[in-house]
Amino acid sequence: MKKLLLLYPIILFLVLAACKDQEGSHPERAYTIEGSFDVDSTIVLDHLVLYTDRHTGLLFDSLDLNPQHSFEYSGSTRSLDELYLCSDGGELCRFYATGNVTVSMRLNMAGDSVKATFDSSKGDSINPWLQQQTAFFHTLLGPAKKDAMDSLCHQYTHDIRCGLLLRDQIEVLKDSIFVRRCLGGLADDAKPDWLMKSIDRTLEESSRKPRPSRRLAPCVMQTDSTNFDFSASRSDYLLIFIWGDYSPTSIDSLKVVADLANDEYDMKRLQLVTICLSAPDSTWWRQRTHEIEGLHAWFPAGLSDERMRKWDILNVPTVIVCDMYNNQQIRNEWGQRLRASLGRVPNRSSFTHIPKPIANRGR
Repeated sequence: MKKLLLLYPIILFLVLAACKDQEGSHPERAYTIEGSFDVDSTIVLDHLVLYTDRHTGLLFDSLDLNPQHSFEYSGSTRSLDELYLCSDGGELCRFYATGNVTVSMRLNMAGDSVKATFDSSKGDSINPWLQQQTAFFHTLLGPAKKDAMDSLCHQYTHDIRCGLLLRDQIEVLKDSIFVRRCLGGLADDAKPDWLMKSIDRTLEESSRKPRPSRRLAPCVMQTDSTNFDFSASRSDYLLIFIWGDYSPTSIDSLKVVADLANDEYDMKRLQLVTICLSAPDSTWWRQRTHEIEGLHAWFPAGLSDERMRKWDILNVPTVIVCDMYNNQQIRNEWGQRLRASLGRVPNRSSFTHIPKPIANRGR
């Protein structure tokens, strides 16, 4: 027993020495990030923050732009850092940095939002490649996407860029078995532990029914003011509220949801859409909605309407927040979870928050 006790300090020393040697084999290496904004005055760039995920901890730094609307940031890493550039309106872009490189990006206007373009001439081999491959995948149909991904993973088995691209394309591929097969073709250095955990988590979230990122089926509906096409390009998020006269809770919640969209979060790129599934007649429905700012539709067929079946609507009230691409952010979450989701919606360009005169809105 005494001999065994004497072994403990020796084992502990060897373990610590091994850890130290392992850390020493991956020393900190510096990298630089250069960014410039080419945007008009409608984009507010105050309070820029750079979040750095080092996979062992999260760092954040405030960024100040010079008069030319550009910035430079220096960091260091032992392997590969995942970075997020954010403003008050939310995330502007995500990118990666490894040692001894300069990541150079230009952020330009793309409608009401900002798009990042990465420069490959600065020695950055990751971000421009991912940007190019992502654009290429957007041009392919479903089977061709799988062929392209399978080819990359078997051609560049030791390239971590393939693992990063595979993670980004999980929602597009919609095939967990195929994703696992591609992972099997990659070497360990192309799929480090932190990336595998992230992929596992993404696959798990994608398998949930209904999953938060599931895209609403495109459809067209006649509202009180226009035909609204859910598949058409738009810059606003949607707060969708589905209700009916047989549910007093849904009738009461109609005003609450309207207040959220039009008063509390009126600074957000957010549009309210209400869908009534049951009403005595159109007059009754219009009386309930005519003072509410937003788009309002009445589906006399109720839950049996084909559009509601495709959306998997089973009861009322139902609330959904979806982005400009119809990806559901949350579904049937209320209270603080709903407010947190609305808080993440980007702000409207050049918005100055002035509380609306509620009394003048006829409520």
